[in-house]
Amino acid sequence: MMYVTLERGKQHLNMDHNLDDVLITAYIGAASEAVKNYLKSASPYEVERDSNDDPILDSSGDPIYVVDSSGDKVVRYAVQAATLLQLGFLYRDRDENSDGAYEMGYLPKPVTALLYPLRDPALR
Repeated sequence: MMYVTLERGKQHLNMDHNLDDVLITAYIGAASEAVKNYLKSASPYEVERDSNDDPILDSSGDPIYVVDSSGDKVVRYAVQAATLLQLGFLYRDRDENSDGAYEMGYLPKPVTALLYPLRDPALR
């Protein structure tokens, strides 16, 4: 489960070579997992909405997700952006947190700012 593609991640990093593709792919996976863990059980995917902006539910009461032309669920823009920001932190500060952007056990503040409204507040 990766919330952004390698191509999109490289674009975010202003990368125009393939030398770090394996590393960037690993960081995208790690960033996606960190975002997923922060969201807890909240869905990272875009839900179809009616004209009143209410979620459309199926007969079981589950949300119907927006899908792309391949039939894959569309990841919410805030989740994509948070994943890209986290990717940037991982790529830039590979071995340390030199600018103090985040504390141990927490995501950087810009990442949490995007995800907080989507987060499921229930404890697991």
